[in-house]
Amino acid sequence: MGFQLWFYFIILFLLCPILQSTESQQAICGEEVRGNVTIPSPFGIHSRCYSRSWFRVSCKQTHKGEKPFISINGIDLELLGSLFQDTILIKNPVGSSTVNRTGTPFFFSSDYNYFGSVGCGNLATIFSNEADPLGGCIQPICGDGASESGCYNRISGNFTSNVVNMTAMYPTGKDDDKRCASAFIFSRLYFREDYPLPIGIHIETTHVPATLSWNSTYCGDAGCELGPGPINFSSKDSCGNVTFQYPFEIIHQHYPNGWFRVICNKTSNGRKMPFLNINGINLEILHFSFLYGNVVVNHSITYFNCRQNNNDGMSLNLTGTPFYYSDFDNVFWSSGCGNLVTVFDNEKGNLVEE
Repeated sequence: MGFQLWFYFIILFLLCPILQSTESQQAICGEEVRGNVTIPSPFGIHSRCYSRSWFRVSCKQTHKGEKPFISINGIDLELLGSLFQDTILIKNPVGSSTVNRTGTPFFFSSDYNYFGSVGCGNLATIFSNEADPLGGCIQPICGDGASESGCYNRISGNFTSNVVNMTAMYPTGKDDDKRCASAFIFSRLYFREDYPLPIGIHIETTHVPATLSWNSTYCGDAGCELGPGPINFSSKDSCGNVTFQYPFEIIHQHYPNGWFRVICNKTSNGRKMPFLNINGINLEILHFSFLYGNVVVNHSITYFNCRQNNNDGMSLNLTGTPFYYSDFDNVFWSSGCGNLVTVFDNEKGNLVEE
């Protein structure tokens, strides 16, 4: 015997920019994986998963397999993952290939990174490109037979570009001036704080993990585009028995983002009914609340093994939209005989209800 899933759904909306869906719905933004790295939002491999080219992730084949990379001012940086919200972990180059992040939303934060240097008996200092001192440390003198030593210290502020100076602090022997020295920014959260340098960093190291942050309001050299103008939160519009406020508007009005356009259709008896189109499916709107940030819709029913219906197991897909189902405002209910009914979210496979 077939059975039905009855839904009474309230869809909540988020007032935030949404990525345009131009490629396959198979890509779940924020859940894309390359190698053993999960790509966090707002970064993405598919174009529907990133809104600006700064956050585009490309995949390259390396001797260790396929790896994800981002490009900053022409330099490709391997993406290692994300430790905290609004940060990513990258392989940061050591020495002369320092990445200039000027003109991008990216910067190094003093909250997550240290300044380090490998060498013998030098004062290593780091400055912003505006010549503001950010930090420094003194390398210990190398003992007999020792080829390298190192130091690290905190940095005093956030910066997008930097200059490093290396100054000898002690009298040098005839061969000391030939010793190699390096300097770098590295993530303090990725290593244990072992003196004089975290394990794994030495003079042969070419890249170190560093935590990169970004300014979500950065618009580039051209500046930010003007919005649609002052928002009138008190303005109301109606279709049938439903009254709308910002951000919803009737479709004959201009709303640039499109997600909140209400289609006001007339039925055969002349009655007006409001609809919301989500991923190609028109949903009748039953109620709207600006205060609670939700809209009640007449949701479709999911059937299983019912001959008169051909939408077995189907449900409304809200991926790539500003809408989501609230666990506070909705209940899960099923009609049938002797079945265990479960519902999972598509993104993580978590059991939502049974």
